[in-house]
Amino acid sequence: MDGAMEAKPKPDHPLGVPLMDEDHARLEAMIARGATAPDHALEELLQAIVLEMSEHFEREEKLMRAQAFPGLHCHFAQHKLLLEEARRPGRVEPAGLRRHISEYVAQMVQSHVLTLDTVTAAFLKGEIGEASFDGLRLPIEGAGT
Repeated sequence: MDGAMEAKPKPDHPLGVPLMDEDHARLEAMIARGATAPDHALEELLQAIVLEMSEHFEREEKLMRAQAFPGLHCHFAQHKLLLEEARRPGRVEPAGLRRHISEYVAQMVQSHVLTLDTVTAAFLKGEIGEASFDGLRLPIEGAGT
């Protein structure tokens, strides 16, 4: 290496929150490998993607809790659904698994980033405040447990 710092990969949709952007870039790169990975490696790749998603969601949820993000419960619920859907294909032929990773999982992640993550990032950066969430009817954390 010539001493120059290596540039960090950029996500497709930067949000301006380093933890989110770095995790999203890493996850997008893993998903992109689904298009070219050998058939025999697809199941292992999907498992690695699901693990990365799970770890990312844990980090993101910790950040949201630390900043008292008012939409945490909605965001958390979608994380849970995304993980369930990503794991869903079971035993399918390689072409179906490749499609699941490269199209379905990719679209679910992109949709999440463009919706809930964008709103969350705006809150974390101070661009919107708690009043923006006044119309939400979210469960109270710890209620009913």
